This record gives sequence, structure tokens and C-alpha cells, in this order.
Amino acid sequence: MSAPNLKRWEIVASTGSHFDVLDGLRGVAILLVVAFHALYTNPAQGLVAQLAGYIIAAGWMGVPIFFVLSGFLISYPLFQKRQTNLQFWYQRGYAWRRMGKILPPFYLSILVFIGFYWWQYHDPAYLNSAWKWALGLGNFMTISPYFNGVYWSLLVESHYYIVLPLLFWLTRGLSARRTGGIIFLILFLVPLLARQFAWPANVYVLPDYTTAQFAEVSLKLGRFPCQLDYFAWGVIFAAVYVPLTHENPDKLRALSLFGYAGVGFMVITLLYWGLWINQFGISSHVARWSIEVSHLLPGVATMLMLFFVFDRQSLGARLLSMRWLRFVGIVSYEWFLFHIPIVNWFHDHTGPTHGSVLAYVWRTLVPLVVTFGFAVLVYRWFSLPILNRIRNRLNPAPRPLTKTS
Repeated sequence: MSAPNLKRWEIVASTGSHFDVLDGLRGVAILLVVAFHALYTNPAQGLVAQLAGYIIAAGWMGVPIFFVLSGFLISYPLFQKRQTNLQFWYQRGYAWRRMGKILPPFYLSILVFIGFYWWQYHDPAYLNSAWKWALGLGNFMTISPYFNGVYWSLLVESHYYIVLPLLFWLTRGLSARRTGGIIFLILFLVPLLARQFAWPANVYVLPDYTTAQFAEVSLKLGRFPCQLDYFAWGVIFAAVYVPLTHENPDKLRALSLFGYAGVGFMVITLLYWGLWINQFGISSHVARWSIEVSHLLPGVATMLMLFFVFDRQSLGARLLSMRWLRFVGIVSYEWFLFHIPIVNWFHDHTGPTHGSVLAYVWRTLVPLVVTFGFAVLVYRWFSLPILNRIRNRLNPAPRPLTKTS
């Protein structure tokens, strides 16, 4: 896809800025997530297969990458306004933009999968899960992950969308940097303390996510505000980035070197976490320290990678700005919503591959190709028109001047 054609798929940000490199980073995040859900390796096949398995096992870290990106991109325009107006706290159209982005594809996916599950199983239990997710009840009760296991992250996103302007309201009168420091501390410390107070009395989680123990841990450690610390890293970067770029952006290109540190740190984190799970059984023995490390490492690594925005011509930024990767990032939300039920259906109905490459491709890659194609259609003909309409209403084009006699 050419660059001009790709521009037609982008949404114009409220600031007028667009970060191509962050589209690519979003693409990396969704590729990690779908690989985590769909792919697997046989460790008996050698070292390469083992290393690939470690990275796949750590693919859940794509979700924290999404959260850190949201931390930066959603707070960035607010910090820009705070830079020039110390009393600023709420941007016109903020709620419409956030709801227009997240809700229409979410409810469309619920309707699609209600039909899919009814066609496949005629089981009313799926309808019961659907209305609970639709009402956002995941903060208050356990909901079966069978319907669509990724919906929990949408609740976390909505928490951040609601909390962020309130924190800007509480910090009225402070500079962008002081505001960012205070919001970072709140978003980092409050979830940490909440996880400690909400910690289940008897934690033993089997790798099977259908167990009651897993559901208990997911509810107590996943509800508001326990996951908001991921966003803190994006917020603190925005608080640093905005004042610096107002001073002398041309002299800041060297800061993009931190982006390479972030890439290295993320690779080490992926390998470390994969090795951790496979060699030491961390997934089946959840401890306070392991949960906190799983929050800290991907958050810091992603925050460091955000430094690529200081020099969009650096090698790292250009690699993340490759058109195919950006395109994947642009449609990532829709792919995120629609992939896992189809992936699970293929896994349940194809059986073991017994070493057959063709069987493995059919079981793993075909559902990803199918759901990616569907996500592209949903984004192009459903999500994008809605988002453009909202932005056109909030920022109408100026009327042409008419001659007067």
C-alpha cells in the first residue's frame, strides 16, 4: 500500500499530529497478542523452537504495549493544552472521540459472536455472557472467557479514559511537568496498593484459564484500578515530551537512542518472561513479586521505545514506520476484537497436527488471515466512517469566503 493510500486509513488526531512510528508499535503489539493466542511450538524440536516458544508465551505483553501507547496518545493533547493554559483540564469532544473509537466495534463484535455461537452451539450461556460484557459488568463479577477473552482489556481502557481528565482537573494550576509527575505517581502507586489489598487469600492458578482459581485472580487483580499503572508510563513520557518539543525540538533527536534501549529491554523481557514461565512454573504459582514484575518490565520497555518519536528519521523509527506494519497497527483494534473466538474454534475443531506443516498452517495461520481480513473490512466500512464523522462534527471544515459587494 502506497503512503498516500495509507493516509486515507488514518484518523486525524485532535492535535493535528500523527506518529507513524506509534502505528508500527501498535502493529507489533497486536502481532504479539495474536501469536500468543494462535501459535505454539514443540520444544522437542530444538533450540530455535524453544526460543520461539518463549517469545510466543510472552506475547500477552502486547496488551501492556497498547496501554502504554494509550497513556501517551490520550494524554498528549491534554498536556499540550496545559502547556499554554494552566487551568485547562478537559478537551472539547474528548468523550465523543473516546466512545466513538472503542464502543461501536465492541458492540458490533458482540452481535457477530452472538450469532456465531448460537449457530454453532445453541447454548444460552453465551447470551448470558454477552449482555454482561455489553453492560461492562466485568468489574463486579466473573464472566466466562469463552465468549471473547479479550474484552477485559476494554474495561481497563475505559477506566483510563474516565480517570485521566479527572486527574487533570485535580491538578489545575500546575505546569505540564508537575501535572505529569503527580498523575504518574497516582496511576502507578494506587494500582500497586490496590493489588496488594485485593490479593486473594489462596492463590494457585493452573495454566487452564477456565479454572475458578484463575477467574478469582483475574477479577480481583484485574478490576479497577489494578491495571492503570501501565498507562502511567505513557503519561509521564507525554509530560516530558510536550515541554521539550516546545523548547527546541531539533536538538532533541539524540534522545531517540533511548528507543533502542527500549527495544533491547523488550526483547530481554520477552525472553526472560517466556523462560520464566516454562522453566520455573510461574504461570501456575502466582506470587506478589511476579505480578509486580509483569507490570513493571513491559511498561518501562514500551515507554523507552516511545523515544523514537524524537527522531522520526532514525533507523528504529523508520523500521517501525514500515507501511505494512503501520497498516496492521491501524486496524489492530478490530483484529484484537474479532480474532480469538475464531482462533479457538479452529483449535477445537482441527485436532492435533502430528507434525504436519499443512495441518499446523490450517490450525494456526488460517484463522489469523481470515480474522485479519474481516478486521480490515470492519475498520474500512464501519469504524473509519464513524470516527471521521465524529471528527468532522467536532472540527468542521471552514466555509469558503464569499465575495461581498
